[in-house]
Amino acid sequence: MQDAAARFNSGESDFEEIVTPVGPAHLVRDASDPRGFRLDFVGEGSRHTVPVQEYPPAPRRMPGYPAPLPFLPDCRAIVNTLDQSVSFIDPADPEGAFELLVREMLEDSWTPLDSEEEGVSLEKEGATRTLRLSNEFGVPRLVLVEHQPRPSGS
Repeated sequence: MQDAAARFNSGESDFEEIVTPVGPAHLVRDASDPRGFRLDFVGEGSRHTVPVQEYPPAPRRMPGYPAPLPFLPDCRAIVNTLDQSVSFIDPADPEGAFELLVREMLEDSWTPLDSEEEGVSLEKEGATRTLRLSNEFGVPRLVLVEHQPRPSGS
């Protein structure tokens, strides 16, 4: 999967067949999508697209980076707008980055709900965000997941 993503990101390929933890998928270059590609999951007769975009480390928020989600300067980010999540991969100072993101959310009127050993939950206007710090295969990762309130009547 990593080799296919590298070929795609380098421009060597416009279509890659990959296997993900949730099944086979096609990584397809798509100029009509602001992210420049789409990820189509295939199998069992069903097909759906998940809007996932990877952003390289940058000092400022890049064009196309979803405005409602927090941004961490100089850190690789993987954004999934379907489930409103962002994973910050290998921040230089994981604990400092965690504190920075929490502080920014508090300054943006998010209210703490609870804290756990590895994370914190916050609330704003019925939406909740959970931020966790983990270490996967020796690589620190901050993962933020946002849940929007359900529309009334649902």
